[in-house]
Amino acid sequence: MKKLILLLILLPSVLFSQNSWINIQYLTDNYPTENSWELLDSYGSVVIESDSNYVLNTLLDTTLALDAGTYTFNLYDIYGDGLGASQWNGTDGSFLIQNDCQDTLTFVAGDFGTLYTDTLTIAPCAPPAPPVPGCIDTNALNFDSLATINDGSCTYPACGGILSSNAYQDCLPNNVALIIFEWTTDTTNPSCEPIKVWYTNEDGVGPYQYGVAPNTTEFQVGAGNGQMPPNWSVEHYLLVEFADGTMSDTIAYTPTPCILGCTDPLQPTYNPWATEDDGSCAGTTCDTTTQYQITMDITFDNWPSETGWTMNSLGVVESAAPGDYDFNDIGQTYTYNFCIDQAAGFELIVTDVFGDGLAGSTSGGTLDGMIVIYNCSGDTIWYMDNPGFGDTLSSGTQVATPCPTVSTINGCTDDDYQEFNPLANNDDGSCINLHVYGCTNPNAFNYDPNATIMDLVPDCNYELWIGDAGGDGWGNSYIGVYQNGIDLGTYTMGPGNYQNTWNIILDPGVPVEVFYFEVGGPQQPPQEVQFQTWHNSFKLTNANGVELMYEGQNPFANNGQGALQGFSSPFYTKYTAIPFCGTTCIPTVLGCMDSTSANYDPNANVDDNSCIPIIYGCTNIFAINYDSLATVDDNTCIPIVNGCTDTAGYNYNPLANVDDLSCIYLGCTDITACNYDVIANVDNGGCTYPVQYYDCYGICISDVDADGVCDELEITGCTDPLSINFNPLATNDDGTCDPYTYGCTDSTMYNYSITANTDDGSCIPYIYGCTDPTQFNYDVTANTNDGSCIPVVIGCMDNTMFNYNALANTSSGNCEPFVYGCTDSTSFNYDPLANTDNNTCQIIVYGCTNPIALNYNTLANTDDLSCILPIYGCTDSTMFNYNPLANTDNGTCEMFVYGCTNPNALNYDATANTDDNSCVLPIYGCMDSTMFNYNGLANVDNGNCIPFIYGCNDATAFNYNPLANTSDNTCCYISGCTDATALNYDPNACFDDNSCITIITGCTDATAYNYNPAANVTDSTACNYDAGCYGGPGIPYWLNDGCYAWVIDVDDYCCTNDWDASCQSMYDYCQLGWPTSIEDISSAGIVVYPNPTKNILNIETRLDISVEVYDIMGKLIINDKSKRIDLSDYPNGVYNLILIYNNKRFTTRVVKQ
Repeated sequence: MKKLILLLILLPSVLFSQNSWINIQYLTDNYPTENSWELLDSYGSVVIESDSNYVLNTLLDTTLALDAGTYTFNLYDIYGDGLGASQWNGTDGSFLIQNDCQDTLTFVAGDFGTLYTDTLTIAPCAPPAPPVPGCIDTNALNFDSLATINDGSCTYPACGGILSSNAYQDCLPNNVALIIFEWTTDTTNPSCEPIKVWYTNEDGVGPYQYGVAPNTTEFQVGAGNGQMPPNWSVEHYLLVEFADGTMSDTIAYTPTPCILGCTDPLQPTYNPWATEDDGSCAGTTCDTTTQYQITMDITFDNWPSETGWTMNSLGVVESAAPGDYDFNDIGQTYTYNFCIDQAAGFELIVTDVFGDGLAGSTSGGTLDGMIVIYNCSGDTIWYMDNPGFGDTLSSGTQVATPCPTVSTINGCTDDDYQEFNPLANNDDGSCINLHVYGCTNPNAFNYDPNATIMDLVPDCNYELWIGDAGGDGWGNSYIGVYQNGIDLGTYTMGPGNYQNTWNIILDPGVPVEVFYFEVGGPQQPPQEVQFQTWHNSFKLTNANGVELMYEGQNPFANNGQGALQGFSSPFYTKYTAIPFCGTTCIPTVLGCMDSTSANYDPNANVDDNSCIPIIYGCTNIFAINYDSLATVDDNTCIPIVNGCTDTAGYNYNPLANVDDLSCIYLGCTDITACNYDVIANVDNGGCTYPVQYYDCYGICISDVDADGVCDELEITGCTDPLSINFNPLATNDDGTCDPYTYGCTDSTMYNYSITANTDDGSCIPYIYGCTDPTQFNYDVTANTNDGSCIPVVIGCMDNTMFNYNALANTSSGNCEPFVYGCTDSTSFNYDPLANTDNNTCQIIVYGCTNPIALNYNTLANTDDLSCILPIYGCTDSTMFNYNPLANTDNGTCEMFVYGCTNPNALNYDATANTDDNSCVLPIYGCMDSTMFNYNGLANVDNGNCIPFIYGCNDATAFNYNPLANTSDNTCCYISGCTDATALNYDPNACFDDNSCITIITGCTDATAYNYNPAANVTDSTACNYDAGCYGGPGIPYWLNDGCYAWVIDVDDYCCTNDWDASCQSMYDYCQLGWPTSIEDISSAGIVVYPNPTKNILNIETRLDISVEVYDIMGKLIINDKSKRIDLSDYPNGVYNLILIYNNKRFTTRVVKQ
């Protein structure tokens, strides 16, 4: 290098003595110490070589005089990657040797390995002109157009400051807002080289100064934190100090909160307070033509920092390395969505640096991890079945499945209509009848039979109550309430309070979301949870005290995190419910509505005929004169006085009106005394008692026989004076009386009575004979049987009769004459009437006695049922009419005749008697094969053949032909404009729907001066734009290219001087892109008009911008990409308009009045 420096010094003053020369241009890569080079002559002697004093990514440009001839060039690299630093994320280098006569002699760039060598044949070449020192910078005040080498003499004008500036923010993972200040300076003026920046903020921090590297165009500083609700109103300031000592104008920026969360309001995890999307929104957008979506749930054990994972599908889709998770993730479950190639499938690789997998319970912990991968339908594709997998686990190649498509459900999608279908996702125009709001409860007082939907109370007055059982404040915790796209505020409280309440107005029937946020504070887990979240609770109730939602002690634990675990900041859990404050129905209150009645009910709205007329009297049920019929008290009630009201009572009280059973009565209280007093309740000692065995009235107490003599005084004996043993002293007869008994007392007499004790002269002597009246010789005079009785023998006493009985003494009157015959009952001719056998009996002969029977027996006299009667028929089993039952052939046998026996068949054979299954039944149909309805099975033509009619026979097609019965593949399903000259010509349409629009060419830009509302095809040269150059050329100056319109507002030159081509060529942002120096809307040349506005705000720009409008409270009310903003639905006031382009935000204020 020293040789080169010396050569460069000598070149300006020493003329070339050789006959040729070369120019060397060596651009170093990021590792110049690895490289060396040399140029050798034909003898191998070094002509020029390198040294080690090279700077990375620097160009060495030098010229060397030498003789024509052959040379060898060698370029070395000790690392072996040549000049190829790009493979190590650096910049490649190059080496060029050239001259004016031969152009490039050798060139090498990038990776050449360890050696690049080339043989150079250098021809004679006239030397270049000697260098002319001077200022060669065209931007310098003393630029020398003749100079060819810079001698360091350039001078520059004073720096004019920043050309443009901007400030914006990025949200870091720790919720710190990183403010990024950007600026552009005049890079052609070294006086504008930034050397340091000065930073301060509205709170008086700083100022601090920081040195900056050359060509620095931005400075970053952290501001704010993730606490909610934070104080983000502090404005931050930056000034740039230039090389000439001058300072720039102040760049100011006020950061917005950095709150991580889902910012997509269409997602179920949407956080209304989030300002930075953290990827927690549910769902992943995949290319459904090549990819499937899968979801992975991973739950960590006690050692999350040991675990890493990689999801592969045609390469790495997403991964997490060991150490990405920490103790805050113990027991946590995280959900990840991936887009997987349909053909390749996926493979999950899980690693654990400790070697125990996710089995925390085996390494001193209490938790095992879990991994589940499932498809869009929630069906499991793969899961980890062994948490103790060691250091590596692979799912193997798995195949995903497509997400189910959402089917189109047609219907009315407007809930203001009676036809509203909550399941419909495509409005088919079926909404016809608007709802009629009213009370639909038929039991309500104001029931409206015409109402089709219940009318709800429009506003719900709810009370939000938050509590802190510890009284140490909610710290960084807070409650956020959000409904119907409106932020209803955040709520918290400080230490020293145990509860607080707020009134919140909610819309009925619309879900309200309550977010419980927990944001990391100065304390470290678990202390911040233990002392803050553990005590927190909240409750949301309506005016009637009905709880809409309630979360008791530690709602944070309800999200599965565990009460004493750490959490990432901010963490929140969401509660959702639908408020209801009742309907407009008025309850029916039955009652008396007559104000003159005793039971008039002022709250009643329906009279139930229960009115009671006024009746005056005592209505006090405790009064002595209570009147149950009285309805109005007349003050006549007499109070009750308890006491003895019986004048006979010893303690009678004449003032008492209610007897209290306290009366005292004196007398004999002994119930056994003769003078017992049943009324007496106090004994007076005067009781009298009866004589023994008698009562108080002298009557025997016990006199069973009621003879007046007490049982205890009775004397037993015979009391009958007519008895032989009568006792005149006896009072009670003991049954021993013996009365007088008269009879014959002579024991020799026939009628002697052993019981008689007195003879009455009735004795009768004995008379012997037969005394049995049933005997044949009964003697009615005899009184003593002498054994001579002869029994009666009844029978036939006629000796000429068959039944004459010689012993009979009494005729029976039934004598029978003799009847002669066979008396043997086993004989054939037995006569049951015969009583005298005459020897004519015949023996029984069994057999058939029927003379017409085949087996008739002439000797038989008794039929034994064996007769076989003749059955006539064909007895030949080979014949058609063979009768197996016939026993007598009658000559009628017929031969078999086979054929079709079905008279309905086409081949019916009337002579056949046996069907041979040959019948051909008729099949009616068209038998013409050239017809549409030809029936190949038909054998009888029915005359209904239909010819082919070709056309579109699909009723859903636009050209459907109801007469066509055969498709000719001409059905058209796409309607549209079929005119190729029309604006909306649809080359795919096959059915013209009369929607063709004639092309009208003109200016279609509504912001242009000559906008043609009738034009539908843009003529880029037709539109004229207001250049915004008032007071300058054109007044105003009209341009037909919007690419230049904004320039006038940026550059005064182009407005105050003649409009020339330089303005267009310098500021055509349609070609050059958005200038990085633009700070705000006015300097960006974006025209916002009118401002103030009544309703519509127009934004004039050709850029693809996004528009956000915030109200004065900072609530986002419009988020759109339109350049025509409608504020008609919002109240008058000041709004912040933010335009977003290329991730940069430009702010201005607009007024609606």
